[in-house]
Amino acid sequence: MPISPAENAFRKGKTALSDGKPKEAMVLFESAIRLQRERHPAQPRMIFLSYFGLASALADRATLHAIQACEMAAKQEFFNAELQLNLGKVYLLADKTTKALAAFEHGLRLAPRNRALWIELNRVERRKRPPIPWIHRNHPVNCWLGRMRASLVPRPAR
Repeated sequence: MPISPAENAFRKGKTALSDGKPKEAMVLFESAIRLQRERHPAQPRMIFLSYFGLASALADRATLHAIQACEMAAKQEFFNAELQLNLGKVYLLADKTTKALAAFEHGLRLAPRNRALWIELNRVERRKRPPIPWIHRNHPVNCWLGRMRASLVPRPAR
């Protein structure tokens, strides 16, 4: 069975994205979305939209438009771990760490052995800001104040 033009543009976009060319990938994903709509207007491919949002966030920065594209795709196909991965990456680019962690964890519930999700989840910085941000986090004063702050916060019962 021959590959559709939309699928071909999508594959080229993924290649461009992996080669570090997000602007080129964004154009190709947009083309894939347009070609898909021409052939099957009632059946949009959410994976095209998700990758468009990711490429857009990498190319220009995580704009509201890029976030909404990934959110819509992940909401429509909530069972697709790859869409959760893209959503999490876009959230990270937008400095929304809590939402990124939630997306990665949701993706791992869907696909527990997905290596890319594990890599992204482990890459996320979970530490709080240092008490004195203009001093390095490993400075003894920041370490001491951080321990004091942590001791004042009650721990949840297990």
